[in-house]
Amino acid sequence: MPEVTSGSAGPRRTVQRGRYYEDFQVGDVYRHHWGRTLTQGECQLFATGTMNAVPLYFNELFARKLGHPQVPAHPLLVMNVVFGMTVEDLSEQALAHLGYWDLRFPRFVYPGDTLISSSEVLDKRESGSKPDRGIVHVRTTGVNQRGEEVCVYQRRILVKKRSTYGGA
Repeated sequence: MPEVTSGSAGPRRTVQRGRYYEDFQVGDVYRHHWGRTLTQGECQLFATGTMNAVPLYFNELFARKLGHPQVPAHPLLVMNVVFGMTVEDLSEQALAHLGYWDLRFPRFVYPGDTLISSSEVLDKRESGSKPDRGIVHVRTTGVNQRGEEVCVYQRRILVKKRSTYGGA
């Protein structure tokens, strides 16, 4: 329930978001909201802004010679979009991200593709050094509009405990 406080500017409503350690259960699957369509402009901007030197991600002639219908999105853009969709469900109450591994890109993503992501809780354990937090291990999968996997990775998240941080 949102907390309502008063101050000199009048009533203010505080909304608590995210899951605490106690809210995660092994086997839970979170289907993250909305999805996101990548545009050609943002794909080009990402390649340029990161000073990517691989012509596959900014040269249409080069991409077509390699058999692509158009310039594909850079995989790290794909990963960041897939990851961004997970924040509300997984890491609003995170203290730290403890690592990413087993990062795979089974298919290319192209401008116009819509990405959708989900995450499964694989494991969780209390912190061995800090009793006010726990570690949650998840696998996140990003798919395109056809349901084809385009990005899969695992990560561990250091998450606050509700009992210590006073979450409602």
